[in-house]
Amino acid sequence: MPKHAERIECAAHAKLNLALNIIPERSDRGYFKVDFLNISISLHDTVHITRLKDHTVLVNEPVVDGGENIAFEAARLMFRRFGLPGGVSIEITKRIPPRAGLGGGSSDAAAVMRGIMKLHGIRTSHRERMELAEAIGMDVCYCITGGLCRIGGIGNVVERIDAPFFPVHLLVAVPAQKKPSTGWAYSLLRTDEMGKNRASTGELIREMRSTDKKNIARFLHNDFERPIASAFPVVGEMKNLMKKHGALNTLLAGSGLSVFGVFDDEETCRSAQKNISAFDVLCFAAHTVDNSDS
Repeated sequence: MPKHAERIECAAHAKLNLALNIIPERSDRGYFKVDFLNISISLHDTVHITRLKDHTVLVNEPVVDGGENIAFEAARLMFRRFGLPGGVSIEITKRIPPRAGLGGGSSDAAAVMRGIMKLHGIRTSHRERMELAEAIGMDVCYCITGGLCRIGGIGNVVERIDAPFFPVHLLVAVPAQKKPSTGWAYSLLRTDEMGKNRASTGELIREMRSTDKKNIARFLHNDFERPIASAFPVVGEMKNLMKKHGALNTLLAGSGLSVFGVFDDEETCRSAQKNISAFDVLCFAAHTVDNSDS
């Protein structure tokens, strides 16, 4: 029997919704259906997983605002599902800001799943990985897949998009303010305004294949942006700052409150980062990554 590693390191990449459409139709589980186009970016947490001899799961990641530690839940699920011996110690070096619309917690959970599978030499089908991810959280379904994907269902249908990879330069700005919750963000949506831009998602996929950054920027869309920008003026302020400093276009990240901008080149992006950081806004220069094989 081959000997597996005792310790493994995994990158847990932040994700962005290039298109976020909420469909005014509920599933049989009561959730709104969605149509997203997601991409992974270079901003990432680092997850270290070490084998333990006793049956213990230790995670250093703190629970944020009374929420669940889904990295812990992911590890516990893996041990239950596969009847694994011993335990693990999980250390997460956080770089992705929490509750910022960047999927940090879900990405950490997905990295824990991947890491434990590598530590124990577990091979699974895509369908089995998706079932495991869905049991933890819908965003984990995308994060366990990674790369450029179109997301359907209630977040549990993930289709990889075949497109030539090239880095799109991005600036992510994170305000000090935090929104109440994702549930609160959904409460702001009006059903007569949901999903009106779904046709542009197909256009965006075509532009991702053509690698035209200006047109990629042109077709960005997020159903949450208008109502959340109305409730939190800082969103509009960050968008205006990015456009002033060279962004081709900007968009609310997920359900916010972060904003990201698409830039034509790294130099302009880095310059914008320096200028916008002077306004006491946390900024990350990043680029898209194809981590679909991680």
